[in-house]
Formats: sequence, C-alpha cells, structure tokens
Amino acid sequence: MRIFTSLCLIVLALFAKEPDFGNYDGSAVILDINNSKRMVFGVHANERLNPCSTFKILNSMIALDSGVIKDENEIIPWDGVIREYSVWNQDHSMRSAIAVSAVWFYQELARRIGAKRMQENVSKVHYGNADTSHTLTDFWLGGGSLKISLLEQVDFLSKLVKNELAFSNRAMRIVKDIMTLEKRADYQFAGKTGSCNSVGWFVGFLKQDNKTQVFAFNIKGDGANGKEAKRIATQYLKDGH
Repeated sequence: MRIFTSLCLIVLALFAKEPDFGNYDGSAVILDINNSKRMVFGVHANERLNPCSTFKILNSMIALDSGVIKDENEIIPWDGVIREYSVWNQDHSMRSAIAVSAVWFYQELARRIGAKRMQENVSKVHYGNADTSHTLTDFWLGGGSLKISLLEQVDFLSKLVKNELAFSNRAMRIVKDIMTLEKRADYQFAGKTGSCNSVGWFVGFLKQDNKTQVFAFNIKGDGANGKEAKRIATQYLKDGH
C-alpha cells in the first residue's frame, strides 16, 4: 500500500511544474489543506534527516506549555559567548531568536525543559523518529539522533495549522505567529529555515485567498543551507503553484 501511495504521489508531481533546485539535490512536499492533495517532488520525500533548526517550531511549543518561558516576548540574557553570527550575540526573546535562528537560545530552552519532558513531548506528537537520546542540547542538529522526513514534516505542520497537535491552543497560536514572515488581508506566509551537514530545510505554510498549503523543502549538496532552501521554496510558492 505504501509503495502504491508513493507511486501515486510521484505521478501527481509529474503533472506539476518542478521547483528550480538548480545544482542542489532537492526534494519537496506540498499539501493543500483544503482538498488534501499532495505534490511530491524529487526522490527523498521519505528520507529522514536531522531537522536542524526547523525543530525550533516544536521546541517552542514544548517550552511554552512546560512553563519554562512565560511567553514569546520574555527575554533570556545572552551568556556572553561569542558565536558565529553577530545577531546571536545579544539578549533574545523567543520571537527574536526564532527569526535569526539563535541556537544558544533554544539550547537553553531545552535545558530548562529537561531530557525526560523533552522526550515525552517529542514522542507524543510522533515527530520523525522521536529520538532525543543524543544529548539534550544537540539531538536535533547535524549528527544528532533526531531525524524526520519531508512527508513527516508536512504531517506535523498540517496538524499545527489545524490546531490538532497535543499542545494548548495558546502555544500553537504563538508559534504560528512567530513563524510568520509576511501577513496582510487574506495572506499569511510562515516558515522556518534549517541548516546543518550541507543540508538546507525550509518548512511552513502559506495561506492565500482562502487556500492553505503546508510545505517542506529540502536541499543537499555543496552550499546547501536553509537560506537557499527558503529562496527556492519562496520563488516556487509565490509563482502561484
């Protein structure tokens, strides 16, 4: 049955214009929430990879419902350690940290959540292989134990969009808000990048004219990162596909 379903998805993708992945080894899954139709591009829809910073979406909800942070605007002071990106080297709130993908902020949230509570929450939403065993502060990063596929990312995000995850409505609402990149009347574009081990992710949702699409894009190869995945996905999605 799984093979048949995969073949049907591939056939469907043949009739749609491919995203321009350039020289990257790219794949994508796009789900239309309104009619449950799914388009699959590339050959890696079922391949599990480290989620990298796309895990910040789930980490945020766990932190909010665990009460380890009051809300998206509570400030956590910078620890003074100089890191790779200058925008990380300052105090951050959840809202500002997810926007610049500040790893240290989310590592601090993970410490506050604790290993047991983290594992329980990742398991209850069936997030990828749900394996948080590779140390509390890096299991989602490159070489970590947590892995997820494009299809699983889209399944997770579709439940978030429909408020069907096992978290409070408040936590889901806040996370959808801090993920939002553009918003105006009848339009909302939300997403999160991820980069690690020459892999780039961009996952999120697009609401436009009463239509909602959930998407997950992934690229691999030299120069692959979340910024490039976001560029490719944005170009494709905003072309009206």
